[in-house]
Amino acid sequence: MSFELKLAFKYFRAKRKSLARFTSIVAVVGIAAGVAALIIAQALSNGFSQEMRDKILANTAHVSIFSVDGSEISDWSAIKKNLQKDENIVAVTPTAYESAVLLSANATDYVILRAEDRAAKVENQTGEIWNYELKAISIGAELAKKSGLKSGGEAEIVTLEKDDEPKRTRVRVKDVFQTGLYEYDSTWVYIAPEDFARLRGKRDFTPTVLNVSVADIYKSAETARKIRESLSENFRVIDWQEANRPLFAALSLERKVALAIISLIIFIAALNITTTLALLVNERRLDIAILRTCGAKTRNLIKIFLLEGLFLAVSGIFSGVICGLSGCFLGNYFRLVNISAEVYSLAYIPLRPDLTSVLLIVLIAFILCLLAVLYPAFRASRIKPLENLRNQ
Repeated sequence: MSFELKLAFKYFRAKRKSLARFTSIVAVVGIAAGVAALIIAQALSNGFSQEMRDKILANTAHVSIFSVDGSEISDWSAIKKNLQKDENIVAVTPTAYESAVLLSANATDYVILRAEDRAAKVENQTGEIWNYELKAISIGAELAKKSGLKSGGEAEIVTLEKDDEPKRTRVRVKDVFQTGLYEYDSTWVYIAPEDFARLRGKRDFTPTVLNVSVADIYKSAETARKIRESLSENFRVIDWQEANRPLFAALSLERKVALAIISLIIFIAALNITTTLALLVNERRLDIAILRTCGAKTRNLIKIFLLEGLFLAVSGIFSGVICGLSGCFLGNYFRLVNISAEVYSLAYIPLRPDLTSVLLIVLIAFILCLLAVLYPAFRASRIKPLENLRNQ
């Protein structure tokens, strides 16, 4: 071990005067608080982003295909057969959407009808299939709460015909689903494709959208490009990243802004190390003079006080990492981050710190602390030994 490291560690452990002790404690606590806050902020942002992504991908298509003019896709069977040749495509599901109004005994709600096979049959609690002509639907949990409907309940759906005449259709609730996203749970209504066709006055179901599921979601853009090239200009193809680009761009910007703002807080806390080292340099003037007379060079003195300052910085950074990760664990254990689902679409956000973000935070904090200790370390090397020895 070099003598610079030994002296720096000795000075770090030595008792200091009251003011130097106070500033050093403030420096360590400030850096720890900044690092912990940054870890929690990044974990919160990362958790929100991942939760939104997972919920969106679980309930929407990875790639969507639809006509430019929004019309029905008459040759969808041939398109589906052709698309299934791609090894990254897992499934192609025909569907259609239509705006409607759900009338129940308690409320009137705007809904979006989505044609899907999940609502093909309605069964009662004994497992027997009801014999009636009412169309079966599945509704979201939030919509069920607002309308007062539950499994087995009856309601009416109002849709508009081509001549803008409203059409009322009696329906029965098959089940209540929950996606975790408020927008979906409060507005979506699933209905069987054949019932959807009859609801629109047609015998056979013809989709307006083809939902494509892929094996690798991060290759969805490449898959969308291939699909786009295989179809005519009458079709538009959008992958989930393009469809949700504004949302994820906003989340990315928020994460970067939080990183910049809290990094400034860490830098301000690191300035306390500058004050602490300046006081320590003043306390160690005699030691510096003796070291000079014993042959210590400028770089040796710089290294001593640089290492002492970095000991303070590492103490604060290490404490901050422990506090930040502990805060994330406790936040998830007690489910502390509960928010308004009506505003943010999610009712709960998990804190998800990742190794890359933590290492980046540690690196940023270390660099800021290093910048803060440079000046007092260089100041210590410029102290003249003879003047200090003469004044003792």
